[in-house]
Amino acid sequence: MLSSLSAASDAGRPLVLLLLVLLAGWAVGPPRTLAQAPLRAADVNTSVQEVSFRFVDQQTFDPDRLREQIGTVGPGTLTRLRNRLSFLPGLQTNYPAFDPVMLQKDVVRLRQFYRQNGFPSPDIDYPASQLDSSRNRIHVIFTIREGPSLQIRTVDFLEAASRAPFEPTLPEDLRGDWAAFRRGEVGAGGRYTDFERTQIEDEVQGWLRDHGFAFARVRSSASIDTTAYAADLRFLVDPGPRAVFSDIRVEGNESVDRSIILRELPFSVGDRFSADAVTEGQQKLFDLSLFRVALADVPSQPRDSTATVRYRVRERALRSYSGQVGYDTRSGVTADGSWRHRNFYGNARTFLVNLTAETGYPENVPEFLPGFLARSSSQELSRRFRASVTLRQPFLLSEDVSGSLSPFVQERLNPALAPNPSRPLDLNERQFGLESTLVYDFLPYRTLSLQHSVSRTQQFLVSGAENPNRTNGALTGEDDLFNKSIFTLNGTFGDADDFLNPTTGYIIRPTIQLGGVFLRSGVEFAQVSTELSGYLPVSSYVELAGRVFAGSTWPFGESLDNLTLPASPSDAARRENLIYQNRFSDNFFYAGGGSDVRGWASRLAGGKVLRKSSVLREGFAYRPIGARSKVGLSLEARFPLPGLGASWRTAAFLDGAYVTSGALDLTPPANAPSIISGPDGTPVRTDPSQVLVGTGAGLRYETSFGFLRIDLAYKLTPDALDLRAAEDVGRNATAEAPMPLSEVDTRTLRRFRVHFGIGRSF
Repeated sequence: MLSSLSAASDAGRPLVLLLLVLLAGWAVGPPRTLAQAPLRAADVNTSVQEVSFRFVDQQTFDPDRLREQIGTVGPGTLTRLRNRLSFLPGLQTNYPAFDPVMLQKDVVRLRQFYRQNGFPSPDIDYPASQLDSSRNRIHVIFTIREGPSLQIRTVDFLEAASRAPFEPTLPEDLRGDWAAFRRGEVGAGGRYTDFERTQIEDEVQGWLRDHGFAFARVRSSASIDTTAYAADLRFLVDPGPRAVFSDIRVEGNESVDRSIILRELPFSVGDRFSADAVTEGQQKLFDLSLFRVALADVPSQPRDSTATVRYRVRERALRSYSGQVGYDTRSGVTADGSWRHRNFYGNARTFLVNLTAETGYPENVPEFLPGFLARSSSQELSRRFRASVTLRQPFLLSEDVSGSLSPFVQERLNPALAPNPSRPLDLNERQFGLESTLVYDFLPYRTLSLQHSVSRTQQFLVSGAENPNRTNGALTGEDDLFNKSIFTLNGTFGDADDFLNPTTGYIIRPTIQLGGVFLRSGVEFAQVSTELSGYLPVSSYVELAGRVFAGSTWPFGESLDNLTLPASPSDAARRENLIYQNRFSDNFFYAGGGSDVRGWASRLAGGKVLRKSSVLREGFAYRPIGARSKVGLSLEARFPLPGLGASWRTAAFLDGAYVTSGALDLTPPANAPSIISGPDGTPVRTDPSQVLVGTGAGLRYETSFGFLRIDLAYKLTPDALDLRAAEDVGRNATAEAPMPLSEVDTRTLRRFRVHFGIGRSF
């Protein structure tokens, strides 16, 4: 769940001032009196102020990794912060004790570490260490001269029994693959370590097992030439016979039929043995969500041309329920609960009942609470209550294809429509329908899916003089009732080291949507969009990430006619235009938010109009106009955070987008419900075609469920409403003698925004 907060909140100003005071204390700190003394003056009361490393010729390892090898430690991050603030009343400094014997052992540990990692003659000492006799604190500085490293000079592969070259003993159909494997993965050059030798050993054994040699064995040895700083590696390979799958054992299944397990495996009895296929089968069993444990192995057996594999499983509870509670600045307190049957009437079907409540409470957070609990003062409230039932079949003609059916019903407060005070909780839209989905998993985390959503939607428009369906005082309808039929084709492609947490490679996600094709629909359009994300490690410390997005919508039929006003539109044409704007509110593009153009609230970047709000205490809010087309670009540099460990990262980013409505008329007319007009009778609005740029920096902390992130963003290209609160603009526009918009006070702090979120920004 993503949420964000405005840095302009008055409730946050005391916290900002306190933070500035603490930072000043950090920078200045208490006055110091340095007095260098010889290290022999250290005694049992000496403490460690800091531990650092000085590299003479080159640096191969990160200081954090070297600190893991030694016992002498300096104060941690929190302790250093406390020590910096020791000038405050009640706080005292705290430094670890210094042990000269431990320091000597650390030198030995570091030398041993370097030798194990390919540096046979490292020179490590601590003559540059500094003792502050006035405080009896020592700054331990290890001076490291790594020296030359061992290089892998030759790599030989021999048949274990005959000691003859191994390659000629392979079947002819594998020799080309073996030569390619050696060129790409195994060869001379590079720094030698015992770990590198063992890794090559494992890679060779893995290659053989993937090519049918189920019982392959590999042993290795190294000859070290200390004079030439070179290592010659020898690998003795005993491939054993090339095997086929002869039997598949399944153990531990109780309610899940054995045939369901066998059909998920990417191999059958009689196929050529492949360790990759065995592992892939294990992953497919996990993906069924039927098993708590799924283990795959090759049990002890004779080394012949047949191989028996075994899968040991432990079933999960077939019936389970779960729930979660969260908070979002747009939707307030949210709750989600579900009940699941994992093997509904057998065949590994999943039956799921889900209830979602985005309550919108508290509508107006009390002023004495922290500002991050409140939505932007210019952002409209959103509510949604949804119930759905999903039946998923994981095997449709192929183990790679699954399908699902999901009927649903929901009531919501659509923020694009005026709240309806005549209905409970001001809800203004009801929808029920059926979603059908086919998913093709052609590779792990790479999918192609086709979804069809058909629904009946009813939008409850406010009644009274502001109702757009009222013509010459005659009420022509209280709501808009229409069908929606939308086909969506999307996919995930690419090549990355980790599709869940990528650091190198690329991922592309194209999407095509068609509304009103094959079935009658109140929205008729075609939409194409593509998102391309790329990841590049510049060094072991710095990672660059980028994202490009492009999308466009083309209404057709009645939708195009009603979203394009003639030069002199009639009242009826304006009324139909507004109705179709409301219908399309979920199918246009928007910008802003913690995972888009940072610096703006969700959907509030770009053109917007001012309107009354019957829900918010401020009485006014901005409604985003939406865009027919959008092009976006995001760049982010990610760095480690020294002293806080590998789980902490920092980031600097630049986000940009261009949004435009094109020839479509997406600005609500002046007589639309709750829309505020200026002195000239036109809506108070900004241009729906804009270039948006935001920049900033943030922190990342990796947890077991994803990254926790906080970003401070700055709007580089705000429009006239971005720097003005909706409350101020609304009070001015509704005054008896309104001022021009340019004379309404701006707030510089509205250029800033803090975004909180879970997961990567992209």
